[in-house]
Amino acid sequence: MPQGEKQVLTTTLHRYSRYTKYLLTIMLYFGEIFVIILFAFTSYASLQKGALRVQFQSPAVPLLHSNATVREFYEGDIAVPFFTVLQSDVSLVLYYAPWDFDSQLAIQDFEKIANKYKGQVFCTSINCWVHSGLCKKTFLKLRSFPLILGYVGASRGIQYRGPLQYDYLDKFVQSLLTPLIRIETVADLNKLLIQSAVVVTGFFNFDLAKPKGFYPFYTASLRYLEYDSRKTVVFAVITNPSAAQRLGIRLSMPRQFDLRLHLWNETLIYPYNDNAIDTSQLLQWIHYRSHSPMQFISPSGRKNQVIQRYLIEQQRPSLILFTPSSILSYQTMVKEVALNYYNCVSSPRITRLIQESEIQRDAMEFSRLAFERQCGISEKRKCLSNNISINAHQPSKDDISVEEKCEFSYEPILPKLEGLGCRTNRTLNFFVIDSHQYPNLLINLGYSSKRINQNSYVVFVVDPMAESHYAMTLPLTRQNLQNFVINYTEKRLRRFHRSRQKKQKTKKSCYAGRVCIEEISADDFTTIVLDPLYDALVLYKKKGCVFCEIGARFFLKISQMFSSPSSSILKKTNVRQIKFATIDAEENILPWQYTVDKFPTIIFYPAHRKHDSRIYPHNLELNEANLLNFTLSHLSLKNRIIWFTRFCQDTACLQEAQRQIDAQIIIIERNIRRSRNHLLWPENSDRKSVAKIQNYVKERHFFKELGYSVRKAVVDIPGGHKPDEYRDGIVLLA
Repeated sequence: MPQGEKQVLTTTLHRYSRYTKYLLTIMLYFGEIFVIILFAFTSYASLQKGALRVQFQSPAVPLLHSNATVREFYEGDIAVPFFTVLQSDVSLVLYYAPWDFDSQLAIQDFEKIANKYKGQVFCTSINCWVHSGLCKKTFLKLRSFPLILGYVGASRGIQYRGPLQYDYLDKFVQSLLTPLIRIETVADLNKLLIQSAVVVTGFFNFDLAKPKGFYPFYTASLRYLEYDSRKTVVFAVITNPSAAQRLGIRLSMPRQFDLRLHLWNETLIYPYNDNAIDTSQLLQWIHYRSHSPMQFISPSGRKNQVIQRYLIEQQRPSLILFTPSSILSYQTMVKEVALNYYNCVSSPRITRLIQESEIQRDAMEFSRLAFERQCGISEKRKCLSNNISINAHQPSKDDISVEEKCEFSYEPILPKLEGLGCRTNRTLNFFVIDSHQYPNLLINLGYSSKRINQNSYVVFVVDPMAESHYAMTLPLTRQNLQNFVINYTEKRLRRFHRSRQKKQKTKKSCYAGRVCIEEISADDFTTIVLDPLYDALVLYKKKGCVFCEIGARFFLKISQMFSSPSSSILKKTNVRQIKFATIDAEENILPWQYTVDKFPTIIFYPAHRKHDSRIYPHNLELNEANLLNFTLSHLSLKNRIIWFTRFCQDTACLQEAQRQIDAQIIIIERNIRRSRNHLLWPENSDRKSVAKIQNYVKERHFFKELGYSVRKAVVDIPGGHKPDEYRDGIVLLA
């Protein structure tokens, strides 16, 4: 190293070392000053006298008016209401927070329940958010509102876990009032099996003052309401000894009771031990042993995995009936189909249940039709929504006119459906969901809210493994439902078509000089993307995809590059524009051959050969240059050369384009000579060969004109190159 440079380097290092020491000293002093200031503020705060200032909670106010049937304790008192609860036969307590929206909605239906059961059920509401109240101090672990508990006498509270609506609350209160149902005949048991999923029967020795096992059985019927707000599991007591004998129940001397679990295809006997019943063990035995061909799905409305557990984790397709909970005829119809579907051994028990279910369903249909006839609105649903409790009865002679008018008749069971669930690998689960309570599930499946208002009875088959679902478009009858199940099993159904169109942008939002890309729906896909006259480049995206937003920027840039062929070379060519479009693949369901499994995905659909579409490689970096080369490489040769000349920036690029044009002219002239030699033979002189030669001549003329324009552009470039608009460059792929 020269002596001068060495001296300069030494001076620079010495100066840098001096500045470093100076900065370290300043930082050390600042640190000491900061510690002193912090200590001073802490000392000042500790020397201050007086208590900390606390902002007290605003005074509590009642949510209900003073004349309400519900006794409201808005100041959080629990001593007075619980004293009344202990003295009442049945009580219903609502714990609420005044700021909670669900509490404000629930208390309105709660007041309706109190008015209906006035004198039977003691209803009270307690504000459990007031800090000075006993409720807040007693129930420290209460984290969500509202909380509804039912009390029968002085027993422990039974939590209501169902939807916060009047119909469901009413059924819960009815279950508290009558947790046990009386069975006098075998027909009563069969009727309960049709109306519910599972029936738990108990037969006790009522000759004793305190029948052994009855109180634990009664307690179990109440506690099970916490997990079964719809009461799909019914607890019943057999009071007729002759009916018990017909069911094979005989009490011996050491055995003082008999508990049985009646299912749709079998009956299980509870294994008693030491002639005693443990309530917790009985509930566990019922829970793990119960099964039904059709189940009700009732999400709580809060974050949970109910849908995940029933529809996804089981990895089986599911048939779902969306229907109002107040209408039982369609639910019974689906249960009949499910029973027949799982009747693998032609069981007489299942066949008898189906036949008796048909009779009850037909009776309910006759009642509904007669009620609609009285209302005079048989085509509307208002009459149905008001008639919540329709009792099944046998059709009378007066109902014959209704049957003839509506052409109502018994529908035969298809032999092909019986036991189908055991003969296929596409076995279905059957579920029922309240369409009025959970309309968002229907909307997410692609069923619009307008169609829900017009028809709330919808049947879907959801197949999570195939990521598809199917809708029954025919009227909901048992015959159509059975055919729908058979057609799904034999793979004759088409996927449900869902298309959600975005709001169209006005012309003012896409003014001159601004590039706009159309966002299409499934309805527009055929007319826009699959137009055989145009090339199309489609960006598949979905909501919440960050990489989709990044890829959309490059997609927009490429669309801008192909938007206006302003070059003098392109003005004389009859080149068609490339269509650029985006689609939300989650909101729009396309046919299988046009779906993707990754996002974002870019697919090029060439003109006249849409079946030969190409996907942008996912292992290739998505940038402007790569996307441009991908688009150019999949164009037809003619369009590829035309657009390539549009993007050329220097003489070398244009010369490469000229070489490609000359090579194409040589190929065309060779084809012309071959076709002319073919015409020399008399038997080959037809119109098709002549037309073929004419097309070759037109192509040759086009490429010669294009070659002339390219050579002229080379001469016009000043300095051998144009401004560098595409710095990353492009590649012409043959």
